[in-house]
Amino acid sequence: MENEVIEEQAEGASARSALIFEMDNVALGARQIRYEVLSGILKEQGIELTPILFSRHCLHPSPTAYMPEFLEAMNYTAVTPEQVVERLINETTSRLMQKSTLVSEGLVKWLDAAQARGAVIACASMLPQDSAEGVAAHLGFDRWDVNVYSGAPGEKAFPRAEHWLRIAKALGRSPKRCLTIVSSMATTKTALAAMMNVVVVTDEFTDFQDFCGANLVCSDLKDVKPDVFFEEISF
Repeated sequence: MENEVIEEQAEGASARSALIFEMDNVALGARQIRYEVLSGILKEQGIELTPILFSRHCLHPSPTAYMPEFLEAMNYTAVTPEQVVERLINETTSRLMQKSTLVSEGLVKWLDAAQARGAVIACASMLPQDSAEGVAAHLGFDRWDVNVYSGAPGEKAFPRAEHWLRIAKALGRSPKRCLTIVSSMATTKTALAAMMNVVVVTDEFTDFQDFCGANLVCSDLKDVKPDVFFEEISF
């Protein structure tokens, strides 16, 4: 028994835990990029997209989920919703692959702390799997041995609770030992439904949303000391 305790301590305080973050919005600020890309697409038909309209229609993690109703509300008829989604994903991916794209400094601090404690690290992306893996490789996520997961092509509701549970199972961790870092009400609710701990990082489009049930809500991870928080939730 004593040897088992020593071995567990050597592996790290969080050796049985997992930190799972939204790659697109938490790590890379992709929501702002999507807003800019959509603004450009609509402007081609003389339609103006404002932050308020974007917040009203486009906050679901998956563009496939909101695009048909969004385009109808905006009276956009140039091409089909499927074509807009494809263009949005392609242009977003292209911009994320630019040299100027950086991982959030606050998230880097949390990833370093989780890795030092022995936790396994993963991310969920709304990009297709190949694109998500390409972006992760470009940004050096192998520094933290990040496991990359995304929804099936065209899947409208990713991530649902079952997706978070699937990620936990693939990582070999109990959902209750998982900490998700998300950015919207939709991903907060599904992570909570999966019985995971949840940290929310808001932005200008989501800071008005209801994050009831989350362990922590902040606008910048740099403002919170990860090790102190990890101890509070027994991560």
